[in-house]
Amino acid sequence: MRGTLQGAQLVSGRAVDPQEARQLMLRNGCRPKTAFRAAKEAWPSTCERCGADIGPTYDSISSKARKHGDAPRGCRACADRARAEKYRLDEAELARTITKANIKLLEPYTNNRTRVQSICLNEGCPRQGKPIKVLVKAVRGGAMACKYCAQRAIDPDVAVAIMRDQGLVEPSSAYKRVDEPWPGVCQRCLCPVQPRLHDVMRGQGACIFCAPNTPLTKQQAWDRALSYRFRPHDPDAFKGTNTLWAGTCMDCLTPVNPCLGNLYRGQGACNSRSCKLTGFKDTEPGLVYLVHRNSDPAMAKIGICEDSARNTRLKVHQRNGWEVAYTRPFAVGLHARLVEGAVKRLWFTERGWSNGAARGEDRSDGYTETVLLDDPTRDEPWALLTPLALWTDAMVEAERLGFDLDEQRSDTSES
Repeated sequence: MRGTLQGAQLVSGRAVDPQEARQLMLRNGCRPKTAFRAAKEAWPSTCERCGADIGPTYDSISSKARKHGDAPRGCRACADRARAEKYRLDEAELARTITKANIKLLEPYTNNRTRVQSICLNEGCPRQGKPIKVLVKAVRGGAMACKYCAQRAIDPDVAVAIMRDQGLVEPSSAYKRVDEPWPGVCQRCLCPVQPRLHDVMRGQGACIFCAPNTPLTKQQAWDRALSYRFRPHDPDAFKGTNTLWAGTCMDCLTPVNPCLGNLYRGQGACNSRSCKLTGFKDTEPGLVYLVHRNSDPAMAKIGICEDSARNTRLKVHQRNGWEVAYTRPFAVGLHARLVEGAVKRLWFTERGWSNGAARGEDRSDGYTETVLLDDPTRDEPWALLTPLALWTDAMVEAERLGFDLDEQRSDTSES
């Protein structure tokens, strides 16, 4: 007995004979190339299934054998291939899975664990026919095949468009991840910045140098004012980004009195007719809009702007976290202004709802035009509102004022 256990190793409290260890390795598809040394030490072997050189430990092979029984499993790669083949779909089941996932395969199906290059067939897919990688196992588990449609990923072209339109930043490198700093150049101040796309999509500013609440030195404030085509009278008179600063428009030499915070939010420095590219005019086409956002608390806002391609009012709202719900064009801007006024009277005077001014909201958010979507202090049935219900009020007021009929007459006369 003493001779039989000579050179034995202790594994889980029991002695293992080197010869028994070798036999166990052979039964499980591993042919040792050296003598047994230690249970937890890599044992140079050859996989009898694929002929590859491997280095499993006796401890790992024996544990699998005790749990699942002896089997010619070989190396890990061979075991993975065998497992994948076991769960591989037949042609009929694969066809049903593809139809359910609404995808088109671009390469042969291998197994459930291997991603297959495909095209998403969902209408409005952000990838727009570009290839995606689909994991059949995940699809069969109930996940959406296209991670872009499921909003688990963003198409790089869409990411660039969001950074340009909402963040006003021109990226200087390829898009990687939604939560990773993305180098670029601010299109307002031309400074290098690294905003996260996730922050920009949530309405946060992309440039720390342009942000209205960023403390500025007098020299930085002066440089920023010049970038907005506005020359202050007294550089030392700067008090803060939300304080009025007297100066002169550099384009038309008109006296102006803007604050840098409003310039950052998209307002122009000069309101003269020769300089102001955007603005609402009663005699030109106008737009009534309803925007909302799911912040805490969720709210909606009625407003008007000019109806032209150069108007940036809605984009400014989107950069500040608002989502455009509805718009209604009017051939005459005065009609849009009167509809807005009628809706505000209906909400805040006749029904007695509280607006943003009463709640102490920021003036830059159009605080006299906002209404909470969920407000228990309002009488029923107005306690819980939806953007659609609020927009219905606007359309009813437009019809009551007779502007729908005027717009129809205008369309008829033009045609």
